Amino acid sequence: MKQKVVQFNENHKWCGAFGFIEEIKNERIMVGVPVPQQGTAYIFCTKNDFDIIGETDLLPAGEW
Repeated sequence: MKQKVVQFNENHKWCGAFGFIEEIKNERIMVGVPVPQQGTAYIFCTKNDFDIIGETDLLPAGEW
């Protein structure tokens, strides 16, 4: 399953960070941001906070 890859823009405190869209509920979008050696941070934002830069297939850890 392909997921959209996003980069937060200057409207958000995570500016420059890459993430992937996990879930969309009404006007709020949950974006997963991988944090090295910590796991994934899930951030709620609006569509004005990021730019879509592509799509990818996510693989569970250890399957690549």
